[in-house]
Order: sequence, then C-alpha cells, then structure tokens
Amino acid sequence: MKMKSVTLFFLFFLLLEALCCEGCLKEEREALLGLSSFSSNVHTDCCEWEGVECNSSTGRVVQLEFFPSYLIQQRYINYSDFSVFIDLKKLWFWNGNTVGCVGGEGLPNLEILYIIGNNLNNAASIVSCLEGLPSLKSLGLVDNGFNASSFRVFKTLSSKLPNLEVLDISGNYLTNHILSSLEGFSSLKELNLRKTGLNSDIHIEALCSKLRNLKALDLSENNFNQSDIGSALSGLSSLKSLDLGNSGLTLRSILNISKLSSLEFLDLNDNGLKESKNIFWRIKGKDGFKWPSNLQELWLSGNTLTDEFLSSLSGLPLLRFLDLTNNQLKGELNTNASCHLRC
Repeated sequence: MKMKSVTLFFLFFLLLEALCCEGCLKEEREALLGLSSFSSNVHTDCCEWEGVECNSSTGRVVQLEFFPSYLIQQRYINYSDFSVFIDLKKLWFWNGNTVGCVGGEGLPNLEILYIIGNNLNNAASIVSCLEGLPSLKSLGLVDNGFNASSFRVFKTLSSKLPNLEVLDISGNYLTNHILSSLEGFSSLKELNLRKTGLNSDIHIEALCSKLRNLKALDLSENNFNQSDIGSALSGLSSLKSLDLGNSGLTLRSILNISKLSSLEFLDLNDNGLKESKNIFWRIKGKDGFKWPSNLQELWLSGNTLTDEFLSSLSGLPLLRFLDLTNNQLKGELNTNASCHLRC
C-alpha cells in the first residue's frame, strides 16, 4: 500500500512537471495566435515569445507587449481579446495607430497599462481606454497628441481609477490649465509631466497640496524661467525624486528646491546655472544655500559651472552619484566626505 502511494505521488509530480515545462496554457496560446502581433510564432511555448511574459509557477500569461506597427489604417484596442488571460496584469502598446479602445469590462484585474506613441487625441478616445479598469495602478499615455481640451476628461476619471499610483502623460501638449484635472488622483506616488508645455507655476501648488503621497515628480523639458516653481513644490514634503532638467529654472526656484529635505534624486541638467549670474552657490550663514542633505544622486550636466561651485557640495554624506559633465570645471573635487561618490 505504501509503495502504491509513493508511485501515485511520483506520477502526480511528473504530471505537474510536464505541465510546467510545456509552458503557456493551450487556450492562451490559441488566443495569442489569433492576435496579428503573435500569429507568425511557431514555437510551442508561447511564454518564450517576444512580448509575452508568464507566471513561472502557473504558466499563465501575466504581461503582453505589442511592438511598433506601421499600419496606416486606424485601429481600436479590443480588450475582450484578452479576457482569456485571467492573470493578465500588464499591457503595453507601442507606436501604433490606435485611436480608441472597446471591451474594457473584460480586464478587471489589469494593473499596468501603457499606450505609447498612438493617437488617443480626444476625450472620447481617452475615456474608451480607461473604462472598466478598476484595479489599474500604473498608467502611461505618452506621446498621444493630447491637447488641453481633450485632457480635461481626466477630472471625471479619478473616481474610476481609485488605485492609480503611477501616471505618465509626458510628451503631450497640455499647458498648466490641465493640472486641476489631476487633483482627484490623491493616491498618486509617481507623476511624469515631462515636455507637456508647462510654462509657469499656475495650478502647480494647488495640485501638490492634493498629492500628499507623491514620491517622484518629473517636470523636465518645460519652461519655468518666469516663475518660482521651487516654491510651488514646497508642499511635497515626502518627495524623494525630482527631475527639472532643461526647464529654465530661476535662482529663486533653485533656492526653494534645496529646501525639499526628503529629496534623494535631483536632476537639474541643462538649466544654464552659470556662476557669474548665480552667486547663491557662495552664500554662507544660517539661511545660505545648502543642497538637501539626503541626496544620493545629483545631476548638474550642461550648466557651465566653474570651480567655485564645488564648495557647495560639502555636507552630502549620502551622495552616491554626481554628474558634472559639460561644465567649466578645472579643479579637483574633494570626495573625502563622500567616499561612495561616483562622478
């Protein structure tokens, strides 16, 4: 009897191993073959296909990535095509000609959605791709040709995306007036507004007052040369990562940014922080300029800084990375106080 039990257990183990080794499930493989992006694959294990990621234990598809398509005709993403993938958590669509979505009710468990370089350029298109996705945590709608009027629809969507933690809408021309549409996303931890046509601190302070959980913010490639963006960000006491590269910062903005004490990552590349104009590097005393003491990465490339600037780097014991390329430095940097520094 004991030998029989051992034999049955061994056969059961072999069956499990065979199922795992076979890779993705038959019904999921057939569903993938029905999608044009995967129809040419001949390998039996669809978990090995480019753009497909599976759970190593169950063999079920958990991520699908659709690569650039050069089709001229417009197309819609049909979410119902993915309903068979019950463990699907991540969907990526790169550089196609997508103009909208249908069948969103079929993806209640989707957590990450990125639609990049497509044509969701009106309110109806945006809404169609975000309906019926209550579990969504990360959303990327990069380079989709949004404008300020179409993006206002986001004000009505925050209640439908209560778990959203990451939002990337970079590369769309939006202007400051759309920022109020984002105030309802109070759970956001990361927000990317790179290259979105922002040109002042209007509405930014109000937005920051609503996003108290924000840890990372990208405002690079905008234009703040007529405003104090640093002061507008002062309410983000928990912010750890800030990118303001190539954004035309003013002296006052730099001084106020330095007061964000929780910052660990700061990018100020290409802001023209030339010393002859910006003497704040040399300000001393109680209220003088100091970098946030928790900084671990500091990017200052392309600012025509000279040797006088180097003294401002004292008092950064946690600094691990410093980029000073494309400046006018001739002296040596004393790294004794920051022995782990990489330049």
